[in-house]
Amino acid sequence: MIGRVRILVVGYRKFSELINVLLPEFEQDAEVTIVESIASGNTDYSDLVEKHRPDVIISAGANAAYLRSTLAVPVLSQPVTDTDVLEALAKARKLSRRVHIFTYADKSGPSHRFLASLPELCDLELCHHSYSTADEANESLLLAIADEDPKVIVGPSYTCGLAEQRGIPAIIMYSRDSAREMLRRAIDAGRSAQSARAVARGDRPQRFIVHSSRMERVAALARTYARGRASVLLEGESGTGKEHIAREIHRLSDYADGPLVAVNCSSIPHELFESELFGYVEGAFTSSRRGGRIGLMEQANGGALFLDEIGEMPPQQQIKLLRALQERRIRPVGGNREIDVDFKLIAATNRDLQDAVDQGEFRDDLFYRLNVFNLRLPPLRQRKEEVPAIARHYVAHYAAEYDVAVPVDAVLDLVEPLFDAYHWPGNIRELQNFTERLVVNCGKAAHVSLSRNEVLDILPELTRQDQGYASGALKDLEASAIVRAMEKFGGDRQQVAAYLGISPTTLWRRLKKLEVSETKRLA
Repeated sequence: MIGRVRILVVGYRKFSELINVLLPEFEQDAEVTIVESIASGNTDYSDLVEKHRPDVIISAGANAAYLRSTLAVPVLSQPVTDTDVLEALAKARKLSRRVHIFTYADKSGPSHRFLASLPELCDLELCHHSYSTADEANESLLLAIADEDPKVIVGPSYTCGLAEQRGIPAIIMYSRDSAREMLRRAIDAGRSAQSARAVARGDRPQRFIVHSSRMERVAALARTYARGRASVLLEGESGTGKEHIAREIHRLSDYADGPLVAVNCSSIPHELFESELFGYVEGAFTSSRRGGRIGLMEQANGGALFLDEIGEMPPQQQIKLLRALQERRIRPVGGNREIDVDFKLIAATNRDLQDAVDQGEFRDDLFYRLNVFNLRLPPLRQRKEEVPAIARHYVAHYAAEYDVAVPVDAVLDLVEPLFDAYHWPGNIRELQNFTERLVVNCGKAAHVSLSRNEVLDILPELTRQDQGYASGALKDLEASAIVRAMEKFGGDRQQVAAYLGISPTTLWRRLKKLEVSETKRLA
């Protein structure tokens, strides 16, 4: 089963902070663990890899090079673009005309020719230090301090940290755009690694499991709707498997030879919408990268475009998307030519889009464009007969992944009555998490098998008395459920949304409606 990609981030302070800021954009695709460390010959990361079992590791500079040379796990390095360097130097120039810049000696970094052109271009004096290891970077910084007491440093996270410890202002050279691109590449690399392991085990990785008449109907319709270029709209609560079915539709479609490009509509900032979807040409705006960028729609050309959480897209973005879908052509930002695109469109939402149209929150013309074929996925609580089969699949899967000898039948016999009584607010995603937790704890237990009390300790959610409040269906949520959850988690909206089985955006919208209702009642 291809699940969320496990990413291990190994970095230092500013780099870790940069990655951490971006994580909410990728929470549906990746499970990220951040470890602050400087890789060196004295550090053994094999235990760390064994503990977290990452599909891919991301780091930067000398850290990434060391990890790549010592570990079998794929390691991606944070890129440094020319635009990143220019933006960092512009910030440094405000502090001092003389700037010390530290770069890792790697072909993917800024070229010496580019660096040589910067003094005249940016009206500054540039002192360039190149290093191959963290120790070399430290030594270069100490020498620079001894020679002339630098007023500002531009460099990687480690060097910036060392400079700030000595009271020297420091500007990190990595940008959010380049870090965001690296996370996307890491997710792609992680999925490839997962697929390779599945093939090595002899698996045809399953996208979803059908073990009920309701889901057999959904699967049959998915196979039918996969043909041709007509769009498909998937509706259902969070965690019901919409992305898995989208991937299956792509696999069975006439566009199977092309890529599947997934877009989380709620995570794209309004100001970046056009450049993300349509791309841009070089020089389109101040921070545009050299050579421009291919948009997500053009990337999906010849394949499928999966628009997840389409119901969260603001109206201003809806009309731009509608125009592109109607014309089947796009114009990159800053460009003067149009590009024809042809792809299978699949959209997904945990909202009732017809209801959103009736309330004026979603454009009716875009709704009709998306809703040529409609698949509504029932929540897991309405197809509980599937729970044993899905649980068996995941227990076997995670037992193989973690290399744990799990007595599958014994574990399932123990948890089946508990599972049957549970309301499943998080649907299949929650069942997947439960089975992984069980398998891992089986691996830690001295006797491998678990007692009923041990299972309840591992899965305390099964004994929640108020689980019925967390139905996950927005239309079924009562105000008291949200209020109780907000009290339970001290107002932490991320935890409340996870507890209720809805997205943070949906929770925010619901809270706004509750505020309006309370105001009207008091009036």
